[in-house]
Amino acid sequence: MPLNAHQNRLKAVAIALMIGGILFLHYFTFHGMKFHHAVYRMLFYLPLVLGSLWFGLKGALYILASVSIFFLPYAIIHWQGMSFEDFAKLLEGVLYVVIGLVLGLLVEKEKKRHIALLRVESLAAVGKAVSEIAHDMRTPLMAIGGFASLLSRKLHSDDTSRKKLDLIIQETSRLESMVKEMLDFGKPLELELTKANLNEVVQEAIQVAKLMAMKAGVELEADLEPSLPSLLIDIPRIKQVLLNLVVNAVQASPAGEHVLIKTHLTGNYVFLEVIDCGCGIEQDVSESIFVPFFSKSKEGTGLGLAIVRKIVEAHGGEVSFDSNNEKGVTFTVRLPIF
Repeated sequence: MPLNAHQNRLKAVAIALMIGGILFLHYFTFHGMKFHHAVYRMLFYLPLVLGSLWFGLKGALYILASVSIFFLPYAIIHWQGMSFEDFAKLLEGVLYVVIGLVLGLLVEKEKKRHIALLRVESLAAVGKAVSEIAHDMRTPLMAIGGFASLLSRKLHSDDTSRKKLDLIIQETSRLESMVKEMLDFGKPLELELTKANLNEVVQEAIQVAKLMAMKAGVELEADLEPSLPSLLIDIPRIKQVLLNLVVNAVQASPAGEHVLIKTHLTGNYVFLEVIDCGCGIEQDVSESIFVPFFSKSKEGTGLGLAIVRKIVEAHGGEVSFDSNNEKGVTFTVRLPIF
Protein backbone atom coordinates (compact mmCIF):
# COMPACT_ATOMS: atom_id res chain seq x y z
CA MET A 1 0.00 0.00 0.00
CA PRO A 2 1.39 3.49 -0.90
CA LEU A 3 2.55 5.59 2.06
CA ASN A 4 -0.03 8.35 1.47
CA ALA A 5 -2.89 5.85 1.31
CA HIS A 6 -1.70 4.22 4.55
CA GLN A 7 -1.47 7.61 6.28
CA ASN A 8 -4.94 8.60 5.07
CA ARG A 9 -6.36 5.35 6.40
CA LEU A 10 -4.78 5.97 9.82
CA LYS A 11 -6.19 9.51 9.84
CA ALA A 12 -9.67 8.23 8.96
CA VAL A 13 -9.47 5.64 11.76
CA ALA A 14 -8.36 8.33 14.23
CA ILE A 15 -11.32 10.55 13.29
CA ALA A 16 -13.75 7.62 13.54
CA LEU A 17 -12.41 6.77 17.03
CA MET A 18 -12.79 10.40 18.12
CA ILE A 19 -16.41 10.56 16.94
CA GLY A 20 -17.14 7.17 18.51
CA GLY A 21 -15.58 8.24 21.82
CA ILE A 22 -17.55 11.51 21.95
CA LEU A 23 -20.81 9.70 21.13
CA PHE A 24 -20.05 7.15 23.86
CA LEU A 25 -19.67 9.98 26.37
CA HIS A 26 -23.02 11.44 25.32
CA TYR A 27 -24.98 8.19 25.42
CA PHE A 28 -23.48 6.85 28.66
CA THR A 29 -23.39 10.06 30.72
CA PHE A 30 -26.50 10.95 32.73
CA HIS A 31 -28.56 13.50 30.76
CA GLY A 32 -28.92 15.75 33.77
CA MET A 33 -25.19 16.48 33.74
CA LYS A 34 -25.74 19.43 31.38
CA PHE A 35 -22.29 21.00 31.76
CA HIS A 36 -20.65 17.71 30.78
CA HIS A 37 -22.83 17.38 27.68
CA ALA A 38 -22.09 20.99 26.69
CA VAL A 39 -18.37 20.16 26.77
CA TYR A 40 -18.95 16.91 24.83
CA ARG A 41 -20.77 18.83 22.07
CA MET A 42 -17.81 21.19 21.78
CA LEU A 43 -15.54 18.16 21.36
CA PHE A 44 -17.30 17.38 18.05
CA TYR A 45 -15.40 20.33 16.53
CA LEU A 46 -12.09 18.50 16.95
CA PRO A 47 -12.76 15.72 14.36
CA LEU A 48 -14.50 18.27 12.13
CA VAL A 49 -11.47 20.56 12.01
CA LEU A 50 -9.00 17.68 11.56
CA GLY A 51 -11.13 15.99 8.90
CA SER A 52 -11.46 19.25 6.95
CA LEU A 53 -7.73 19.93 7.13
CA TRP A 54 -6.79 16.38 6.15
CA PHE A 55 -9.48 15.57 3.55
CA GLY A 56 -10.96 18.92 2.49
CA LEU A 57 -14.65 19.34 1.71
CA LYS A 58 -15.20 15.59 1.29
CA GLY A 59 -13.86 14.96 4.80
CA ALA A 60 -16.07 17.72 6.26
CA LEU A 61 -19.17 16.28 4.57
CA TYR A 62 -18.47 12.75 5.82
CA ILE A 63 -17.99 13.97 9.38
CA LEU A 64 -21.11 16.15 9.31
CA ALA A 65 -23.15 13.22 8.01
CA SER A 66 -21.69 10.77 10.56
CA VAL A 67 -22.20 13.07 13.56
CA SER A 68 -25.74 13.97 12.42
CA ILE A 69 -26.80 10.34 11.90
CA PHE A 70 -25.37 8.94 15.13
CA PHE A 71 -26.20 11.91 17.36
CA LEU A 72 -29.78 12.29 16.05
CA PRO A 73 -31.25 9.40 18.14
CA TYR A 74 -29.85 10.96 21.32
CA ALA A 75 -31.27 14.39 20.38
CA ILE A 76 -34.73 12.87 19.62
CA ILE A 77 -34.82 10.91 22.88
CA HIS A 78 -34.13 14.04 24.93
CA TRP A 79 -36.19 16.48 22.84
CA GLN A 80 -38.34 18.69 25.11
CA GLY A 81 -40.69 20.22 22.56
CA MET A 82 -38.67 23.21 21.39
CA SER A 83 -37.72 24.51 24.79
CA PHE A 84 -35.18 27.32 25.05
CA GLU A 85 -32.48 24.69 25.63
CA ASP A 86 -33.58 22.71 22.54
CA PHE A 87 -33.65 25.88 20.45
CA ALA A 88 -30.09 26.72 21.57
CA LYS A 89 -28.93 23.19 20.67
CA LEU A 90 -30.63 23.45 17.27
CA LEU A 91 -28.83 26.73 16.53
CA GLU A 92 -25.61 25.12 17.73
CA GLY A 93 -26.16 22.25 15.28
CA VAL A 94 -26.81 24.66 12.39
CA LEU A 95 -23.64 26.58 13.27
CA TYR A 96 -21.71 23.30 13.36
CA VAL A 97 -22.85 22.44 9.82
CA VAL A 98 -22.09 25.93 8.49
CA ILE A 99 -18.61 25.97 10.06
CA GLY A 100 -17.91 22.49 8.62
CA LEU A 101 -18.95 23.50 5.09
CA VAL A 102 -17.06 26.82 5.16
CA LEU A 103 -13.93 25.19 6.57
CA GLY A 104 -14.07 22.37 4.02
CA LEU A 105 -14.49 24.81 1.12
CA LEU A 106 -11.64 27.03 2.33
CA VAL A 107 -9.29 24.07 2.72
CA GLU A 108 -10.30 22.79 -0.73
CA LYS A 109 -9.61 26.19 -2.26
CA GLU A 110 -6.23 26.42 -0.52
CA LYS A 111 -5.28 22.92 -1.72
CA LYS A 112 -6.09 23.85 -5.32
CA ARG A 113 -4.10 27.07 -5.00
CA HIS A 114 -1.15 25.14 -3.55
CA ILE A 115 -1.28 22.53 -6.34
CA ALA A 116 -1.45 25.29 -8.97
CA LEU A 117 1.53 27.04 -7.37
CA LEU A 118 3.56 23.82 -7.32
CA ARG A 119 2.69 23.19 -10.97
CA VAL A 120 3.75 26.71 -11.95
CA GLU A 121 7.04 26.36 -10.06
CA SER A 122 7.64 22.93 -11.59
CA LEU A 123 6.89 24.18 -15.10
CA ALA A 124 9.19 27.15 -14.56
CA ALA A 125 12.03 24.84 -13.52
CA VAL A 126 11.39 22.49 -16.43
CA GLY A 127 11.12 25.41 -18.83
CA LYS A 128 14.45 26.83 -17.72
CA ALA A 129 16.22 23.47 -18.10
CA VAL A 130 14.60 22.83 -21.49
CA SER A 131 15.51 26.31 -22.72
CA GLU A 132 19.18 25.85 -21.81
CA ILE A 133 19.35 22.42 -23.48
CA ALA A 134 17.55 23.61 -26.61
CA HIS A 135 19.78 26.68 -26.87
CA ASP A 136 22.88 24.47 -26.79
CA MET A 137 21.40 22.16 -29.44
CA ARG A 138 20.39 24.90 -31.83
CA THR A 139 23.83 26.00 -33.03
CA PRO A 140 25.23 22.55 -33.97
CA LEU A 141 21.94 21.65 -35.68
CA MET A 142 22.07 24.80 -37.80
CA ALA A 143 25.68 24.01 -38.68
CA ILE A 144 24.82 20.42 -39.68
CA GLY A 145 21.86 21.56 -41.79
CA GLY A 146 23.86 24.35 -43.42
CA PHE A 147 26.87 22.19 -44.35
CA ALA A 148 24.60 19.38 -45.60
CA SER A 149 22.70 21.85 -47.84
CA LEU A 150 25.96 23.25 -49.17
CA LEU A 151 27.28 19.77 -50.05
CA SER A 152 23.93 18.72 -51.54
CA ARG A 153 23.94 21.66 -53.98
CA LYS A 154 27.39 20.65 -55.24
CA LEU A 155 26.30 17.09 -56.13
CA HIS A 156 24.34 15.97 -59.18
CA SER A 157 20.65 15.22 -58.69
CA ASP A 158 21.16 11.51 -59.54
CA ASP A 159 24.03 11.07 -57.07
CA THR A 160 23.16 8.54 -54.32
CA SER A 161 25.08 10.62 -51.78
CA ARG A 162 22.78 13.57 -52.48
CA LYS A 163 19.74 11.52 -51.45
CA LYS A 164 21.45 10.71 -48.17
CA LEU A 165 22.30 14.37 -47.65
CA ASP A 166 18.70 15.36 -48.40
CA LEU A 167 17.58 12.91 -45.70
CA ILE A 168 20.06 14.52 -43.28
CA ILE A 169 18.69 17.97 -44.18
CA GLN A 170 15.11 16.78 -43.71
CA GLU A 171 15.77 15.23 -40.29
CA THR A 172 17.86 18.23 -39.20
CA SER A 173 14.96 20.50 -40.12
CA ARG A 174 12.64 18.34 -38.04
CA LEU A 175 15.03 18.53 -35.08
CA GLU A 176 15.28 22.31 -35.48
CA SER A 177 11.49 22.50 -35.35
CA MET A 178 11.51 20.47 -32.12
CA VAL A 179 14.20 22.71 -30.65
CA LYS A 180 12.10 25.78 -31.54
CA GLU A 181 9.15 24.21 -29.73
CA MET A 182 11.33 23.57 -26.68
CA LEU A 183 12.56 27.17 -26.72
CA ASP A 184 8.98 28.45 -27.01
CA PHE A 185 8.02 26.40 -23.97
CA GLY A 186 10.99 27.64 -21.96
CA LYS A 187 10.41 31.34 -22.67
CA PRO A 188 8.24 33.40 -20.30
CA LEU A 189 5.05 34.47 -22.05
CA GLU A 190 4.78 38.16 -22.86
CA LEU A 191 1.40 38.65 -24.47
CA GLU A 192 0.76 41.43 -26.98
CA LEU A 193 -2.98 41.84 -26.54
CA THR A 194 -5.18 43.31 -29.24
CA LYS A 195 -8.93 43.24 -29.85
CA ALA A 196 -9.81 40.55 -32.36
CA ASN A 197 -12.65 38.32 -33.50
CA LEU A 198 -11.92 34.69 -32.63
CA ASN A 199 -13.79 33.47 -35.73
CA GLU A 200 -11.34 35.29 -38.00
CA VAL A 201 -8.39 33.72 -36.17
CA VAL A 202 -10.04 30.28 -36.54
CA GLN A 203 -10.53 30.77 -40.28
CA GLU A 204 -6.89 31.81 -40.73
CA ALA A 205 -5.71 28.76 -38.78
CA ILE A 206 -7.92 26.48 -40.89
CA GLN A 207 -6.36 27.87 -44.08
CA VAL A 208 -2.88 27.16 -42.71
CA ALA A 209 -3.79 23.60 -41.64
CA LYS A 210 -5.88 22.74 -44.71
CA LEU A 211 -3.01 21.37 -46.83
CA MET A 212 -1.78 19.14 -44.02
CA ALA A 213 -5.33 17.87 -43.45
CA MET A 214 -5.80 17.14 -47.18
CA LYS A 215 -2.60 15.06 -47.24
CA ALA A 216 -3.95 13.06 -44.28
CA GLY A 217 -7.32 12.60 -46.01
CA VAL A 218 -9.14 14.47 -43.24
CA GLU A 219 -11.66 17.25 -43.89
CA LEU A 220 -11.71 20.40 -41.76
CA GLU A 221 -15.16 21.78 -40.96
CA ALA A 222 -16.15 24.94 -39.11
CA ASP A 223 -19.28 25.81 -37.12
CA LEU A 224 -18.68 29.38 -35.97
CA GLU A 225 -21.17 31.47 -34.02
CA PRO A 226 -21.51 34.74 -35.98
CA SER A 227 -22.36 36.94 -32.96
CA LEU A 228 -19.11 36.47 -31.03
CA PRO A 229 -17.84 39.63 -29.32
CA SER A 230 -14.28 40.82 -29.82
CA LEU A 231 -11.70 39.41 -27.42
CA LEU A 232 -8.51 40.90 -26.02
CA ILE A 233 -6.00 38.27 -27.18
CA ASP A 234 -2.50 37.74 -28.49
CA ILE A 235 -3.45 36.72 -32.04
CA PRO A 236 -0.27 34.77 -32.99
CA ARG A 237 -0.38 32.87 -29.67
CA ILE A 238 -4.06 31.95 -29.98
CA LYS A 239 -3.43 30.89 -33.58
CA GLN A 240 -0.64 28.67 -32.24
CA VAL A 241 -3.13 27.13 -29.78
CA LEU A 242 -5.57 26.47 -32.63
CA LEU A 243 -2.97 24.97 -34.92
CA ASN A 244 -1.62 22.67 -32.20
CA LEU A 245 -5.13 21.40 -31.41
CA VAL A 246 -6.12 21.05 -35.07
CA VAL A 247 -2.88 19.23 -36.00
CA ASN A 248 -3.39 16.82 -33.08
CA ALA A 249 -7.01 16.27 -34.11
CA VAL A 250 -6.05 15.57 -37.74
CA GLN A 251 -3.31 13.14 -36.67
CA ALA A 252 -5.79 11.36 -34.37
CA SER A 253 -8.50 11.02 -37.05
CA PRO A 254 -8.30 8.27 -39.71
CA ALA A 255 -8.49 9.12 -43.41
CA GLY A 256 -12.02 9.82 -44.62
CA GLU A 257 -13.08 11.39 -41.32
CA HIS A 258 -13.46 15.06 -40.44
CA VAL A 259 -12.35 17.49 -37.72
CA LEU A 260 -14.88 20.06 -36.54
CA ILE A 261 -13.90 23.45 -35.12
CA LYS A 262 -16.70 25.22 -33.25
CA THR A 263 -17.09 28.53 -31.46
CA HIS A 264 -19.93 29.64 -29.21
CA LEU A 265 -20.73 32.13 -26.49
CA THR A 266 -21.91 31.15 -22.99
CA GLY A 267 -22.19 33.78 -20.29
CA ASN A 268 -19.01 35.82 -20.03
CA TYR A 269 -16.89 33.28 -21.90
CA VAL A 270 -16.17 32.41 -25.52
CA PHE A 271 -15.68 28.70 -26.13
CA LEU A 272 -13.56 27.12 -28.85
CA GLU A 273 -13.99 23.39 -29.47
CA VAL A 274 -11.85 21.12 -31.66
CA ILE A 275 -13.61 17.79 -32.20
CA ASP A 276 -11.84 14.82 -33.77
CA CYS A 277 -12.99 11.35 -34.85
CA GLY A 278 -10.05 9.38 -33.51
CA CYS A 279 -9.83 6.45 -31.12
CA GLY A 280 -10.00 8.66 -28.02
CA ILE A 281 -7.68 8.97 -25.03
CA GLU A 282 -7.11 6.04 -22.69
CA GLN A 283 -8.17 6.56 -19.10
CA ASP A 284 -4.73 5.68 -17.72
CA VAL A 285 -3.04 8.55 -19.61
CA SER A 286 -5.81 11.18 -19.41
CA GLU A 287 -4.21 12.91 -16.41
CA SER A 288 -0.86 13.21 -18.23
CA ILE A 289 -2.12 14.81 -21.44
CA PHE A 290 -0.97 18.33 -20.53
CA VAL A 291 2.24 17.22 -18.81
CA PRO A 292 5.40 18.45 -20.60
CA PHE A 293 7.21 15.81 -22.71
CA PHE A 294 4.35 13.31 -22.42
CA SER A 295 3.43 11.93 -25.82
CA LYS A 296 1.95 8.74 -27.25
CA SER A 297 3.47 9.60 -30.62
CA LYS A 298 6.99 8.63 -31.63
CA GLU A 299 7.47 12.04 -33.25
CA GLY A 300 7.47 15.42 -31.55
CA THR A 301 8.54 16.59 -28.12
CA GLY A 302 5.31 16.11 -26.18
CA LEU A 303 5.20 19.87 -25.55
CA GLY A 304 2.32 20.78 -27.88
CA LEU A 305 -0.52 20.54 -25.34
CA ALA A 306 1.66 21.86 -22.52
CA ILE A 307 2.25 24.99 -24.62
CA VAL A 308 -1.47 25.18 -25.40
CA ARG A 309 -2.34 25.20 -21.71
CA LYS A 310 0.41 27.72 -20.94
CA ILE A 311 -0.91 30.17 -23.57
CA VAL A 312 -4.58 29.72 -22.66
CA GLU A 313 -3.97 30.18 -18.93
CA ALA A 314 -1.87 33.29 -19.66
CA HIS A 315 -5.06 34.70 -21.25
CA GLY A 316 -7.01 33.92 -18.06
CA GLY A 317 -8.72 30.96 -19.71
CA GLU A 318 -8.91 27.20 -19.32
CA VAL A 319 -8.37 24.22 -21.61
CA SER A 320 -9.89 20.79 -21.05
CA PHE A 321 -10.96 17.68 -22.97
CA ASP A 322 -13.80 15.16 -22.92
CA SER A 323 -14.43 11.92 -24.77
CA ASN A 324 -17.20 12.09 -27.37
CA ASN A 325 -20.25 9.85 -27.13
CA GLU A 326 -19.43 7.86 -30.27
CA LYS A 327 -15.73 8.30 -31.00
CA GLY A 328 -12.95 10.80 -30.66
CA VAL A 329 -12.21 13.61 -28.24
CA THR A 330 -13.30 17.23 -27.88
CA PHE A 331 -10.72 19.76 -26.70
CA THR A 332 -12.36 22.89 -25.28
CA VAL A 333 -10.72 26.28 -24.80
CA ARG A 334 -12.57 28.78 -22.63
CA LEU A 335 -11.56 32.44 -22.95
CA PRO A 336 -13.01 35.25 -20.82
CA ILE A 337 -14.64 38.35 -22.26
CA PHE A 338 -12.89 41.29 -20.62
